[in-house]
Amino acid sequence: MDLPLSDELYQRFCAMLLTRAGLAYPERRRSDLVHSLSQAARAIGVEDLAALYTRMAEGGSLWEQAIAQLTIGETYFFRNGAQFTALRERILPDLIQRHGLVHNLRLWSAGCATGEEPYSLAMTLADALPRNETWQVSILATDLNVKFLERAREALYGSWSFRETPEAVRERFFFPDGPRWRLLPELRRQVIFVPLNLAEPCYPQVANGTVAMDLIFCRNVTIYFDEATTRQVAERFYGALAPGGWLVVGHAEPNAETYRAFETHNLPGAVLYRKPLSAPAFVTVNPGRPAVALPPPYVPPVKVPTAPLKPPPHTDLAQRVATLLATPVPPVTATAPFLDPLAAGWAAANRGEWASARLAAETTLAATPLRAEAHFLMGQILEHAGELDAALSAYRRSVYLDAAWVMGSLGMAGIWQKMGNRTEARRGLRSVLFQLARLVPNTPVPGSGGITAAELAAYARAQLDLLG
Repeated sequence: MDLPLSDELYQRFCAMLLTRAGLAYPERRRSDLVHSLSQAARAIGVEDLAALYTRMAEGGSLWEQAIAQLTIGETYFFRNGAQFTALRERILPDLIQRHGLVHNLRLWSAGCATGEEPYSLAMTLADALPRNETWQVSILATDLNVKFLERAREALYGSWSFRETPEAVRERFFFPDGPRWRLLPELRRQVIFVPLNLAEPCYPQVANGTVAMDLIFCRNVTIYFDEATTRQVAERFYGALAPGGWLVVGHAEPNAETYRAFETHNLPGAVLYRKPLSAPAFVTVNPGRPAVALPPPYVPPVKVPTAPLKPPPHTDLAQRVATLLATPVPPVTATAPFLDPLAAGWAAANRGEWASARLAAETTLAATPLRAEAHFLMGQILEHAGELDAALSAYRRSVYLDAAWVMGSLGMAGIWQKMGNRTEARRGLRSVLFQLARLVPNTPVPGSGGITAAELAAYARAQLDLLG
């Protein structure tokens, strides 16, 4: 039996859920809300919904337990076969052709529930990638419900999850584990599960890996959002995609106005959205506060075997680094970031507040003109403003002050590349590789926001290849 919910408390719950999680409960869905809240109250052990509201407002684990009752995890492998047909026949051939040089793909399952969707992506890639080539694949899987993520990491499923999966596919990619089936470790390693709230402005960011995506699947998630939140999510997805990247949403979600920045591609049984190839590579966003997700670890690439085809383990590599120089500097992780003007400048830049970032950098340089990282921050600010000559000088000063400041050398190479000076750009990238060769491969490069020396070297080599 559902617990009573007054009109005033109903409005309070609606406001809290919309603000914190983007979940909209209009009057027509009031009974759904009452039922879910009643279940949450019993699960948490409170007697009435007023007490539940107080406990949820406190946040923490109790908030997460309640959200677990309010979010739906109903999904199964290869759900909506027409969209996976479009993935195999239209999206992946396009991405594989365009990424034939760097052999790197980045996918995001946003609202992944218990994991069937990202694992379906991994299985589809296993059949689509060329068997005679080495490809690096990373699949980011995020959800608001941490209980779902725990189940997804287990990769253990009952027969109901396979109701649209051919038996041959299940036998190829899974093995029996008691009465259920567990996914092969080779595919599990491709996917990293992290909590992320799509209603929060915490993406795209280099720090949580939500940048330079080639494909985003976000199906049957925004149907629970109000119109304003859905628009904001679509805008942030646009920023998270690389030029030419694809967005797949649920059948009930396509809206010409919401996705007007995208190209629309109509296929049998599927509507796809694509960020134009001519779009700027980097889009300034206001990320708000850092997300809880962390960038995945670097894993050296392996050769994709020919039979049975099993994708390489998870890695980020070149495309995650590709956004680095045109993205605000990494978020501050110090305990008291604003005690240092430079740390305040980093935080401001990460929020897209460029005027504040510039003032903080100038203040730092006036007091301590020999700080290499301050000149690097100024270089990023100037590059964002289109002042390429001044940015080049700032990057050059950072390297002059600290010969081991690799990011300054990389910044210089990027500026030369933008200016069309391929000779200097190549020279700069070779200098970056020389400096990185002195570092332990899996150690983060200072000033990079966690990018490892191996990842940065892979990016530099890919840029050299592109320059010829």
